[in-house]
Amino acid sequence: MPAFKEANGYTAPMSPDGAHALYGPPPWRFEGYSASVLFEADAGAMRALVPEPLALVGPPTCRLSVHDIICDYGFGKEFAQRNPDQAHYHEAIVGFLTEHHGVLGQWCPYSWCSSDAEFAGGRELYGWPQKLGSMSLTRRPLAGWQTGDIVTGLVTRGNRAVFDIAVTLEREGDVPQETDASFPDQSQASQYFTETALPNPMNPGQVERRLVLTAMADMTVGDLWSGSAEVNITAPELAFLRDARILGGRTHEVSWIKPDPTRLISRRLVAPG
Repeated sequence: MPAFKEANGYTAPMSPDGAHALYGPPPWRFEGYSASVLFEADAGAMRALVPEPLALVGPPTCRLSVHDIICDYGFGKEFAQRNPDQAHYHEAIVGFLTEHHGVLGQWCPYSWCSSDAEFAGGRELYGWPQKLGSMSLTRRPLAGWQTGDIVTGLVTRGNRAVFDIAVTLEREGDVPQETDASFPDQSQASQYFTETALPNPMNPGQVERRLVLTAMADMTVGDLWSGSAEVNITAPELAFLRDARILGGRTHEVSWIKPDPTRLISRRLVAPG
């Protein structure tokens, strides 16, 4: 059997100098802006999207979020500064609050992103259920937000709408907590459960699944505003949110550092035929 040629890089594409890998090793550094709408949704529908051994915790609250982010993908600050076309991306997620053996974290059954590095790294390394999409998010005015301003997030995949949100800003600070539903607080926001699900090429028909926990470091949230919200749900996988009660919306700046994930459970399953 011929020997492999020498090649370097954290991930494909490999090359002699390793300079063309799609993403580098953690930690990855992120910063940008986020807008979210919070819902009180059907607990049964949410529970059906949470894999064992995770369990839905607290009131049945779901969030739809759109992010406008810069990430260095493990290559450092200069990479992000010299490659704005690669470092800048958009993302949209659906999030629930869950727990595993007393540890709280968010579970996101659906996610969309706009860059190849975020798509590949998210799926291969962390297990985010990323699909490629296109997102737009209202930029904060240079003079800052004012009462009555509107923050709009639009999400599409291919030529099909997924969802759009609009938050009319009414106050500085978070959504008023009429219940405990206005998650996440700082500690809960920084932890995520995800699960890789990759076919095993050495055993056709077998899927290797790995449930992991990633605890984001140095998470900061600033310039937080909230208000009333409007939502238009189009994607069929989000049909459970069409009749959900809207609790409000928020927007803020955010930064965090993403380390290596911590494996919780590994399992091998036969894929459905």
